[in-house]
Amino acid sequence: MKKNWFTFIICCLVAALSACQNEDELSSSNVGYLRLSLGVNTYINSRAGEEIYDPEQIAVQIISAEGEVVKETSDWENWAGEQIALPVGTYTLKASSAGFDGATSGFDKPYYAGSADITIEKNKEVNETITCTLANVKVTVTFDSSFRNAFASAHVDVDDNAGNAGISPLTFTMGETDKSGYFPVTDLKAVVSATNKNGVTNTQENVIEGVKARDHYILNYFVVDNNGDGNVTVTVDPSTKTYTYTFYIPTAPTTQLAVGEANAWAKLAYLTGDVVATKDELTPAEMSFQYRKKDAAEWLSVPAELSEGIYKGTAASLDPETVYEYRMVYGEEEFVSDTKEFTTEAATALYNGSLDNWYQNQKAWYPILEAEATSFDNHKGYLNSFWDSGNLGAAMMSKNPTQQETSDVRSGSAARLESQFVGIFGIGKFAAGNLYTGHYYETVMSPMGAKLFFGQPFTSRPVQLKGWFKYTRGTDVDYPSGTDSRKSELQATGGDLCSIYIALADNDGLDGGGQNYAFEIDNTLDADDPEHFMYKNAIDYTENNPSIIAYGCITDEEAKGTGEWQEFTIDLKYRDLTRIPKYIIVVASASKYGDYFTGSSKSVMLIDEFELVYDGKPVVQ
Repeated sequence: MKKNWFTFIICCLVAALSACQNEDELSSSNVGYLRLSLGVNTYINSRAGEEIYDPEQIAVQIISAEGEVVKETSDWENWAGEQIALPVGTYTLKASSAGFDGATSGFDKPYYAGSADITIEKNKEVNETITCTLANVKVTVTFDSSFRNAFASAHVDVDDNAGNAGISPLTFTMGETDKSGYFPVTDLKAVVSATNKNGVTNTQENVIEGVKARDHYILNYFVVDNNGDGNVTVTVDPSTKTYTYTFYIPTAPTTQLAVGEANAWAKLAYLTGDVVATKDELTPAEMSFQYRKKDAAEWLSVPAELSEGIYKGTAASLDPETVYEYRMVYGEEEFVSDTKEFTTEAATALYNGSLDNWYQNQKAWYPILEAEATSFDNHKGYLNSFWDSGNLGAAMMSKNPTQQETSDVRSGSAARLESQFVGIFGIGKFAAGNLYTGHYYETVMSPMGAKLFFGQPFTSRPVQLKGWFKYTRGTDVDYPSGTDSRKSELQATGGDLCSIYIALADNDGLDGGGQNYAFEIDNTLDADDPEHFMYKNAIDYTENNPSIIAYGCITDEEAKGTGEWQEFTIDLKYRDLTRIPKYIIVVASASKYGDYFTGSSKSVMLIDEFELVYDGKPVVQ
């Protein structure tokens, strides 16, 4: 019995070994082999010298018929002379310069590429050679001795003529740059700037079209006498695909205009231009800017005023988020600059500026649609709304100083901001009815206060904030119980004051529960910490705060209120017309000094129909 059992085990092992052997034989029957060689076509034996070819640049991929990379190496020499085993099938071999894709421009960056298709058969070897050729465009710049003698300095900027993103211009400087540049396959633009020995600069632009891979362009610059017309000659060597352009540059300047980058807002754009070279006496009053929607038939014109050596003009009544083109013109188009483009900003509306939408969550009211009330921070589970207030702190005492108003309104609903004491048995704090763009983060019990974040993400540049408010101020400033300078200031005006203001900021901001905000107010701080955008009671909106781009508020007289609905318009006073904001801060409060727990518990403010205005020019502070 034991002998039979031992015999059975031996048979099983033999069967298993036989199965493995059969599996290996089956596997080997589906394998073939590849030996790879790599060649290069340097194609250029012109006067510019032979191409430098470094085989260590070449990476290789073996790609299956299904598009999967089955083998690859960053250096093809790792495979040189080796037999590479591959499953039976068809493959594409791709070789290219390792570490550079040829999609950008650069000096001494030739990009080689090549490919081949192969079929692997079982137990057979394929010998394949991939020939790599230059896949981008080579540019060489030379300055003739007559040119070097005539000009004190010169440089040539070679760039993609179509303005594709990611392709940077290369600058060839006379006497300094003696290496070749490489570009993706694109039409090129060459702009030479030459300064003669009298210090006068002349520029000339030339476009090279019909560019193909492996083309080599030699740009020769010669001097033409002052009466010459700046003509261009081109010679072609088809055997090496070398194109030699000879440009003739006059030593005396021609008249040339150039426009700068436009500073485009939502409905206007600030335009600048310059006379980069001139042989004529120009009258500044005859200079203008022309602009139009891209590809429109007619140009519109605005005056160009000379200021500190630069021509400036403003294109107005534009459409937001629209592409325009513009140029500078002298006289009746006697001289015309190149055309550039700009895109206007979005005229972003103020979220729920009508204050018609309201939703209650955890006893606190928010001006937001219920369907949008899905975003909560990761600290207290509070709702992250565009607008917020002090309700979250007051709701602990079942109070909401800021609520929806449905009867006394301008349209739809309004916000009712009511200053009041929030507490019990005399323990608590004065809370101003308020509404602000930001986030209530935390109630602090000792010392009693709160931590708030101000400013919602925003990148447009309005010129005004408009809206309506109705303010009935308390004439008895009953908080704080003692006296301080702010309480005395309010009493001198006859009672409490309200506040409405707007600011734009471009600082990095700080995290407040999963989202960045511009500033933090934390009543527990010992002092302001503006370097980290943190303040104890109130944000500094003066010129001392470098983060503030623009600021505006209602007047002191308006802040007294009339007890009736009144319209307000706040001009945003810009401190810089070029900076783009990251945040918008809009604040309304029934007690101006509520940040300092100062005001009247009898003050009530209604606000409605807030709107950002983009028409017109901004006010400059």
